[in-house]
Amino acid sequence: MNIRTQQGFSLLEAIVALVILAGSCMALFAWINGSLVQLQRAELYVEAGPAIASASQYLKTVDLSQRPEGVFSSGNINIEWQASAIEQDASKASWYGGSNFLVSLYHVRLIPRSAARSLPPLHTRIVNYRLKPGLPDTNDGF
Repeated sequence: MNIRTQQGFSLLEAIVALVILAGSCMALFAWINGSLVQLQRAELYVEAGPAIASASQYLKTVDLSQRPEGVFSSGNINIEWQASAIEQDASKASWYGGSNFLVSLYHVRLIPRSAARSLPPLHTRIVNYRLKPGLPDTNDGF
């Protein structure tokens, strides 16, 4: 009987080992790439958060009936906004106590953008008010 002892790997074993190694490396690199993309998106959300809050506060001071769209800039973040009226110039009847103001409700779409990319749009509602026409403005000195 002729007994041979094996020394090392056969070519087939080496190829199978390389295929398994290549497959696991591809999965690892795909996972790392996905994590980096999520990290970049999270960084943009963190950077855009204060700008979005500032834009929301700014829009409370804007007459949205006169200016239904525009851009708000804060640092390197630009926030495009578009407002559409849900209910415009609502007021209580005078027999119900009345009011000197006309109140409007707007649906506002905010789109944060940086130099490199943009985030999905955010939606909010903002209430605007203004004096009824013909009433004296307190800023006029009366």
